[in-house]
Amino acid sequence: ILGNSSTFGQCLRTTLDLNEICTELQQQGQSACCISQDPGRFVCNYTYCLSLDQCKSVNDSLEKNMQQSTKQLVGCHSLFLHVTPFAEIPEDNQLGFIVSLLKLIDKSISQEMKNGTSTKTRDD
Repeated sequence: ILGNSSTFGQCLRTTLDLNEICTELQQQGQSACCISQDPGRFVCNYTYCLSLDQCKSVNDSLEKNMQQSTKQLVGCHSLFLHVTPFAEIPEDNQLGFIVSLLKLIDKSISQEMKNGTSTKTRDD
C-alpha cells in the first residue's frame, strides 16, 4: 500500500538526528543504545516505512505551503524502537530509557525550531 506521496523506490529516513540522540543516551549510561538500518520484517518494517512515508507527505506539504517569512516549521518525525523482552532488560530500565529518549527527542526538535531548521530528512 503506497501513500499519496508515491515514495515507492525512494529511500525514506527519519528527520530526527539519531546520531546525536544515541550519543547522548550512551553518555547517560545507556550503553546498549545503537542505531540500526534494519527495522525488521513484516509488521515492524511495514509500520516504520508507512510512518516515514506519511511524515514525508506531511513535511512536503508543510514546506510547499510555508510562507517565506515563516522561520519555524513544526513537522512530522518518525522513529521505530525495538523493545527487548523484559527477561533480558527489566521493565523499569526500559521505562527509564524511554523517558530519556523522549526528553532527548523533545530537546532535538526544540533546538531545530529555535534554529529555524527545516524537517528535511537526514542523510546519516
